[in-house]
Amino acid sequence: MKWLRAPARLADGLRVYAIGDVHGCVEKLRALHAAIRDDLKAHPTRGATVIHLGDYIDRGPDSAGVIEAAMGFDACPVVNLMGNHEATLLAALDGDAPAATDWIYYGGREALTSWGMPPHAPRETWATGIPAAHIAFLRGLALRHRIGPYFFVHAGIRPGVALEEQAADDLLRIRGAFLNSEAEHGAIIVHGHTPVREREADLRENRINLDTGAVFGGPLTCGVFEEDRVGLLTA
Repeated sequence: MKWLRAPARLADGLRVYAIGDVHGCVEKLRALHAAIRDDLKAHPTRGATVIHLGDYIDRGPDSAGVIEAAMGFDACPVVNLMGNHEATLLAALDGDAPAATDWIYYGGREALTSWGMPPHAPRETWATGIPAAHIAFLRGLALRHRIGPYFFVHAGIRPGVALEEQAADDLLRIRGAFLNSEAEHGAIIVHGHTPVREREADLRENRINLDTGAVFGGPLTCGVFEEDRVGLLTA
């Protein structure tokens, strides 16, 4: 594991494994889950949490398998966050026609195929073609999670707005205003959503980006937060 200096300190006894955007890359996720299990065996702690930062689905080959893997991880407590791709699919399932068009355009066909449906399956068949357990998983996703000095979210936050007052759309989709900000946000924001061009986690004093473009040929990255350091696991 590659260890780096963290911009904040986590309380003793706590460890957080935060995984960036998966986008259907199930083999990479399974490899990271195996690495986390190995790390927990080698360095046991009762204070471990795994956080998936969202965008489990679309573009990659096996969205269904990724959801199964996320649902099945049981080596320690897990927090599953929502990404914009999950939010768009849910809006489509709830009858939002523009959201359905967007979802297909941004990788939904691959997801439909992973659920055993034709890539051009009519929208009215999606709700019955996707397993009920997977839809329940998607509807149960959280928008944010805080542990100590770290605030975990899919896309980022709106600078200047209190963390507890952030709009859902910003938590799921914000880019420029957040990525370009050097402001202190009241916590270190750990996020994905925007792939890092260098395909290596981007650690800054106010935020940490763990989206290293797994579906575009980069690795899937897990940040390991412990005490005053951050470790990087990749698959």
